[in-house]
Amino acid sequence: MSEPQKVSFEQGLERLEEIAEKLGEAELSVEETIALLREGKGLEKALRAYLESAEKELEAVTKKFIEQVDEALAHIMRRVNTSTTSA
Repeated sequence: MSEPQKVSFEQGLERLEEIAEKLGEAELSVEETIALLREGKGLEKALRAYLESAEKELEAVTKKFIEQVDEALAHIMRRVNTSTTSA
C-alpha cells in the first residue's frame, strides 16, 4: 500500500498530471507502470489529505467569522434598542 507523500499541493498536482500523461502516452514496462501507479496513489492520498485539512480549516474560519458578525449585530441591536427606549 502506498503512503501519502509530503509535497506542496501544487507540486503534487503537477507531478500527478505528469504521471497521468506518462501512463497515457508512453509504452512502459510493467514495472514502470506499477511504480508510476504507486507514486500516483501516494500523491492522490497526500492531495486528498491536504484538501480535507483545508476544508476543515475553512469551516472553522467561517464559523468564527459568522460568530463575530452575529456578536456585532447583537451589539448594534442592543444600542439601537437602548437609544429608542430612552428617547
